[in-house]
Amino acid sequence: MNLNQLRFVSAVAASGSFTAAAEQCFVTQPTLSNGIAQLENELGARLFVRTTRQVALTSFGAHVLPYLLEVLNAQAALMQQTSAFLSADKRVLRIGTSPLINGSVLGAMLETFRQKHPEIEIILREMNMMDLYNMLDDSLLDVIFVASNMHKGHWDSSFLYEEPLLFIPKGGVWQHKNSQGTVQLKDIATETFVMVPDACGLSRTTRALFRSQRLKLQEYPGQAMSYQVLEEWAELGIGAAILPKSKIASSKHNWFSISDQSNNTVKIRFEASWARHEARESHLTEFIHHVHTTVSKVNKAAKKVQKKSSD
Repeated sequence: MNLNQLRFVSAVAASGSFTAAAEQCFVTQPTLSNGIAQLENELGARLFVRTTRQVALTSFGAHVLPYLLEVLNAQAALMQQTSAFLSADKRVLRIGTSPLINGSVLGAMLETFRQKHPEIEIILREMNMMDLYNMLDDSLLDVIFVASNMHKGHWDSSFLYEEPLLFIPKGGVWQHKNSQGTVQLKDIATETFVMVPDACGLSRTTRALFRSQRLKLQEYPGQAMSYQVLEEWAELGIGAAILPKSKIASSKHNWFSISDQSNNTVKIRFEASWARHEARESHLTEFIHHVHTTVSKVNKAAKKVQKKSSD
């Protein structure tokens, strides 16, 4: 067993594709496939099942994936802390982000900070929600970017941006949209929805949305491991799906904006959070100030990305 094999498994689970995972890991597909096969032999069971249309985790794979990710996270934390100790005079800003965050929007904010403070090194890590908050509590991260109101604790937060949640109907067909091309939340409450694991914040946000409108959410008993798979399963007719607009990859899907009982467009909000300390390092204070002062720019970037995805 080696770390590359674990990275291969993580990439396939996230992308739902051996080809895409190989590109992300900068290896050939045979190298990636062989590495995963060797790990499966060592563990004693298959991690993935492959069909002509998709790649999915086996029940064994879904069981061991969180432990595999813990190993990768621990290795990353070790390297990060080693680097920080050996470069004590270098200022490092450690940022954790949920997979739900729009990368283009995040980049727009971070790039302006880099230009103002080239002497500060930014280390960015994408992780699930629970790990982000745990590492924030353990002072292993300085700032995290997450979906709003997911956890309550001893943190300070600042609003970043919001974007619409969109409905992808089962099989791509929905007849009950209104003249604006939107659907009412109450009208889709009878649908069965495919969900992702409660790790990034999307499932928790979706459940909270239905509860806030006193509606029951019907969940498909299986789970998709990526946003791409959510789209594919909706297209296949396995169930309907709800995704942030920026996470819908395919333009061929029929998707619709969602309105609540007050005819307000349903959106998901994102925020930055950091530990509530009386004293903090100067470069973290500078970044928090930057977050507060660039919210309007972040929202403009978010709207630009959303408009581009609609065209």
